Amino acid sequence: MASREERLDRALRSFQEQAAKAAQLKEKLGELRGQGRSPDGAVTVTVAPSGAVMGLQLSPAAMRRTHVQLQQDIMAAIRQATQQAAAQVQDTVRPLLGDRTEQFKDALNAHVPALGPVTPEPPAPPAPQPPPEPVQKPRNRAPAPEVEPEDFGGPILRRD
Repeated sequence: MASREERLDRALRSFQEQAAKAAQLKEKLGELRGQGRSPDGAVTVTVAPSGAVMGLQLSPAAMRRTHVQLQQDIMAAIRQATQQAAAQVQDTVRPLLGDRTEQFKDALNAHVPALGPVTPEPPAPPAPQPPPEPVQKPRNRAPAPEVEPEDFGGPILRRD
């Protein structure tokens, strides 16, 4: 029968091995990226395993698309890149987790919403414009009377 110290040493070694595997897994997962492209290559998206978009490249050809087509191409590339990243994560964790890989996959997918097809929203109606303010026509008035310099020096402003 193993002594108490031997059992403790085995448990400590097992913990250290698992910690090393976890650190190795964390490093590998941090390096993974998925990439998706539109069929003509005009849109390229790079995502992290978490689904965070890390890069978006648009070629000049992408700028000739309508805003709806460009939106659809970007979303399709994101979906493709996310699927690729998820497959890479599974391939990376499978050797370490073995038969628990499915549990890991289920736990990971429980927090990541699926990206479905995007239905473009109809364009917003133009905002109502306020009615134009009426233009005031100049009135015909009599010209101002001529003012003489003495008119400004009345008794109020003079000091005697």
